[in-house]
Amino acid sequence: MNQKYRRLLDSKIDDNDFWPSFTDLLSTILLVVLLFLLVIINNEQDKVEAKEAELKETEVKIKQQEEIINYLAGIRFDIIEDLENEFSKTNLKIEIDKETGSIKFQNDLLFETGKDVIRPEFKEQLREFIPVYFNILYGKYDQHISEIVVEGHTDDVGTFVNNLDLSQKRAFSVVRYVLSDDFGNFPYKENVQMQITANGRSESDLKYKDDGKTIDQEKSRRVEFKFRLKNYSKWDELVKDIEEVNAK
Repeated sequence: MNQKYRRLLDSKIDDNDFWPSFTDLLSTILLVVLLFLLVIINNEQDKVEAKEAELKETEVKIKQQEEIINYLAGIRFDIIEDLENEFSKTNLKIEIDKETGSIKFQNDLLFETGKDVIRPEFKEQLREFIPVYFNILYGKYDQHISEIVVEGHTDDVGTFVNNLDLSQKRAFSVVRYVLSDDFGNFPYKENVQMQITANGRSESDLKYKDDGKTIDQEKSRRVEFKFRLKNYSKWDELVKDIEEVNAK
């Protein structure tokens, strides 16, 4: 009988030892889980803060890029406006692109047919055009001009290579004449000599009639004067960066 009670008593003692141990284990597990959750929360908070910092940095970068683009666009707009105002006072047969400021001389009187020899009529136009053009570019915008480009263009008659050769020679003939002693002096001639280039484009930029399909042979045959601004080569890169950020 005594042994029976002793076993019961021992069993109760064992039960009393079990529950505190189980409670301690459960508390430990809960503590570990809580610590794990705190680590996750802290990590997520760090990610959020890092993302916010990245977004803020991106916003600053976009704002700076937009300011550069607007600044360059403003300069280009001012130059084009000045060109239009000044050349409206002349009788020159030129076309000014309102977007780029490119100026086109366009008719069959520019060169001898199939040759790079400048006709007298075109020389007269250049004599009137050049002083006005460069007085505007270098008189007011000297610090912004990086390059002057004279481009020769042909129609699609003949092979591409032959047209490339002809367009290059015609562009070079214009530059050579403008810088020659025969042409004479004009304002900022030394600046022009340092920054002018001659490019032949062959038939790579043809002009089309109103239907958008028929090649306009006469308008395709032309010479263009273009100016390039300093830092303007970064324009496409800046626009691309902004577009990529906005797409995210």
